[in-house]
Amino acid sequence: MSVAFEKDIERNLRAISPRAELAQLEKLRAVLAAAEAGWKHRQIAPRVGVTQPEISRLLKAARLRADVRERTPREVLLRYAVGEIDHEQMMDELEHWDYTFGGPPADDPAADVYVRGTWDQIERAGDLLSDDDYQRLFEVTAARRAASRH
Repeated sequence: MSVAFEKDIERNLRAISPRAELAQLEKLRAVLAAAEAGWKHRQIAPRVGVTQPEISRLLKAARLRADVRERTPREVLLRYAVGEIDHEQMMDELEHWDYTFGGPPADDPAADVYVRGTWDQIERAGDLLSDDDYQRLFEVTAARRAASRH
């Protein structure tokens, strides 16, 4: 077996989980869009292949997740992982992202709570982002991260 073929196998295996996560995100977006367009649960359910009660659960989940309404850094990483965008596109989008940085709630800075920002998705990217890419993003965002602490 050639090394090139081995790399293809590894990439395909590593893309399974990101593909499933993207499929769920796209399902939530489609169900939410249908409901917001006035479709009844009984109309949506057979098209999605689920029961009507499952549509209610999907809609509740969709309404609670900010990533259903807008693209996130994690989605960019997932789309790269499944081969929908190339490395250059991923890095360009992530380098120019208008990140928010986590910390205590703005209205209660003394709170013992951490409110996540979009940068946390980079911090928690795991194997979706190489160490070199993380370091590049870390350097590109250094000034913005420092400014967010003040």
